[in-house]
Amino acid sequence: MATETDKITKITMVHVSDIHFGSGESHGRLNPDTGLNIRFEDFVLALKKAVDYTIENQIDVFLFSGDAYRNASPEPIYQKMFARELNRLSKHEVKTILVVGNHDQLLRSTQSHAMSVFQSLEVPDMLIVDKPMMLEIETKHGPFQLIGLPHITRHNLASLDKYKDASAQEIDRVLAQHVESLLAGFFSKLDKTKPCVVTAHMSTDKALAGIEEELLVGYTMTFPTEMFIYDGVDYVALGHIHKYQVLREKNPAIVYAGSLERVDFGEEKEDKGFVKVDLIRGSTTFSYQSIAPRPFITVELDLTKNRENQDSEKLTEKLIQAVRREILPGCVLRLKCKISAEDLKQINEDRLKESASDALSFKLQLEVVPEHARSRIPQLTEASVLSPIKALDTYLSEVAPDRKERLLERTRSMMNKLAAETGGSESL
Repeated sequence: MATETDKITKITMVHVSDIHFGSGESHGRLNPDTGLNIRFEDFVLALKKAVDYTIENQIDVFLFSGDAYRNASPEPIYQKMFARELNRLSKHEVKTILVVGNHDQLLRSTQSHAMSVFQSLEVPDMLIVDKPMMLEIETKHGPFQLIGLPHITRHNLASLDKYKDASAQEIDRVLAQHVESLLAGFFSKLDKTKPCVVTAHMSTDKALAGIEEELLVGYTMTFPTEMFIYDGVDYVALGHIHKYQVLREKNPAIVYAGSLERVDFGEEKEDKGFVKVDLIRGSTTFSYQSIAPRPFITVELDLTKNRENQDSEKLTEKLIQAVRREILPGCVLRLKCKISAEDLKQINEDRLKESASDALSFKLQLEVVPEHARSRIPQLTEASVLSPIKALDTYLSEVAPDRKERLLERTRSMMNKLAAETGGSESL
């Protein structure tokens, strides 16, 4: 005899986000067998694991909540590998939903984005969320309702004549009200007998932002989490924040799946994976599935402490021992060390690199501590600090030479935006 439980419709879904093909390659090296960066192959493998899980467990829906690539003009190999996995989903008749994220959008354009090609090809069972939408999607286990929002920026609103003199804060306020009103309109049309998923690529006020550095570019607007709370919604699939987190457990569950692989050391302590969702009207549950990402390991030592009791001839050996204690085969490894200028000449970098040969990549970051703090950066004179960019250039040359150009470019971009918003005219 059938029971009430037997009649419950359960639709299974995999929620994936922020793949970012093309990112993190500075921490890898070329694979001589494939000609590809090994870190890129890690990102491809991470997506493959999520797709394998989807196919092997006969999941109904694969929902990707934005940012397929590092930027909206991806290299052909990135498009090829992404399309290969999407093709596998299509062949197995998995309903696939792709949300356009901020890294997928072309600047100053509303007509095209990095996933436009899949619309043009009309891939079976695939939906691209590149504008606010609401629709019902049929699956093997019944229908569900989808409300989708791509990444929303202030660009279009700011271009309207009525807002040309409005401040950035005023435009943000109006835009947030507009999005809340849009969602409320969609919610009013929901059939509360059927499950509903809302997906969006955005920052919310209750989210704990990840600390990845490589992909942080410019300003991002924050929206109120409460705007998703409605008794007809069962699951909110969010993208944009790289740290997996649950903002709300149920009614509705509000979840950031996080990124699929580590981009840089800012994500060293974060696990990476995707979310498996059992979508049931009023009783949705979910669980996190790790893809076992490549480990990032930081070894830190301060050789300036108790310096008078140290044998300077053995400093390299001390560093080697620290590396050997922490290293894991295939890891991305960095050694951060504070050292006096006097002891710097005692460090044998070749021996250190040899001790880290089991790592995929190894970076030595030495912070040279001078005898007197006032002489830390002698080039930073009164004249140089009159220009913030020149001062920052000098500072980064000392403390982060390997990342100087990228950080300077990010700073110029931010300062140009600040100048534009405050009425300044100087371009950096």
